[in-house]
Amino acid sequence: MTDPNTTPKAMSRARATIITVTAAAIAIALIVGSVIFWRSKESSAPEGNTTAANAVNGIKDSCEDVITVTASVNQWGSLAKELGGDCVAVTSIINSTSADPHGYEASPSDLSTIAQADIVLINGAGYDGWADTTHATSTTQTVIDVGTLMGITATEEEHDHEESEGHHHHGDVNPHLWFSPDAVLKTASALTAAYTTHADGNPNAQATVQRYSNAWNSDYADFVAMVNTARKEQGARNYAATESIADLLMTYIGAVNNTPETYTSAAANDAEPSASDLKSAIDIVAGPTVDVLIVNPQELDGFAEQLQASAKKSSKTIVSVSEQLPEQTPTLLGWLSLIAKQTLANDTYNGFFLTQDVKDRSLQDYAGEWQSVYPLLQDGSLKEVMEAKAASGTMSAEEYTRYYDVGYKTDVSTITIGSDTMSFSRGDDTVSAKYRYDGFRILDYAKGNRGVRYLFTAVGEVPDGAPQVVQFSDHGIASEKSAHFHIFMGENSHTQTLKEMDNWPTYYPSSLSKEAVAKEMLAHG
Repeated sequence: MTDPNTTPKAMSRARATIITVTAAAIAIALIVGSVIFWRSKESSAPEGNTTAANAVNGIKDSCEDVITVTASVNQWGSLAKELGGDCVAVTSIINSTSADPHGYEASPSDLSTIAQADIVLINGAGYDGWADTTHATSTTQTVIDVGTLMGITATEEEHDHEESEGHHHHGDVNPHLWFSPDAVLKTASALTAAYTTHADGNPNAQATVQRYSNAWNSDYADFVAMVNTARKEQGARNYAATESIADLLMTYIGAVNNTPETYTSAAANDAEPSASDLKSAIDIVAGPTVDVLIVNPQELDGFAEQLQASAKKSSKTIVSVSEQLPEQTPTLLGWLSLIAKQTLANDTYNGFFLTQDVKDRSLQDYAGEWQSVYPLLQDGSLKEVMEAKAASGTMSAEEYTRYYDVGYKTDVSTITIGSDTMSFSRGDDTVSAKYRYDGFRILDYAKGNRGVRYLFTAVGEVPDGAPQVVQFSDHGIASEKSAHFHIFMGENSHTQTLKEMDNWPTYYPSSLSKEAVAKEMLAHG
């Protein structure tokens, strides 16, 4: 195995160049991003984009030569791809959450890939010493070492990195630099500088790189604004963690670490916490001073599992943070944004809330007469809504219309709800039944946000046409009058109905005109 203390400072400077970024360069990058962010909507990438391509009005990448990039881990590889588009070919040596970078041994093929790349991107800080960059086949190869960008010296990098039963420890240095927004910003600037240098003589390629850089800086500005707004509106979140993997991000968003130092120290040094230290950590997780528990699913030993069990028992929010970029999360900045939103938990409407804040509700919250929006979609009344979604989303208006045609589809034109009854109308036919409240379920969605369904079950005689089970979802998590809702209706059980994710008939008050419904939808995205 390569010596983990080998750093780019020890490599032959005749064969590779280490990129460093000055404060002035970072300032220029931020200024450029801010100017683009404020002056042009075309560079404002909507949430969930996998690349910056959609942020430049579909302008095709123009590259005569493709720049080859090898990243030690996919966290940094995804950033390299996002900033280069079709102008770069990126290979990440470790590209899965199933791999352990701490115990990884580079194969001859890995080392060959590193040696032949135009640009090599490593984490440094003692994290990926196996990524040997001393055998470059080109004197123009550029090596970007994130640890070096962050000013971590060789002395600081020389910390304990031994393996023991699958665990690792890093002494006083936290090498998980991809969780530092400051490190991500500096690395993005370094990558753009390297791409621009390697595209020297190709103005079209350089222009393409600049477009990606502008779009990314706009996204970064959105991320910073989101964090600042949350901190201003709600103050600091308090968290505990099974290990310190995400501490750099938690510090950035202003979260306060309440994990007992004795437990943290034991976890960092691969030691078993004492019984009293473990009990203290369990009690703190269950107590009122902790809002969120951060867990690393790649390192869930028996002690971490006990903390997680305590969080579940006390209905605390659990945020899962893996070491590698999850397969379903294509960009590094998107991943950091998601973790930040899950921890800040201050956007209930979009599915980011604390588990412990979810409360019971009654049918009275949904009382009134409601109209289905499906006929409005069919007759074109929601055309402007679909166009607005296309303007800020990833599909065309026609594609959104087809998507919502499946989601909104229902033959129940109106629903009338009382204190304990629901009536369902189909044309001139109406059936009614009584319903009891059966609690709520919190659902975790694939894209990282969550939803709450409030469950009601029919009691007594249930006529044909009245569903046996009904579930409401209206973006609310506590008792309040619903402004609109999505409804899930089933004939068998709540368990089966909870699996329905594609069809969610949506209802607005019957008193609203078609134009008013469309206006409400536009106002709430």
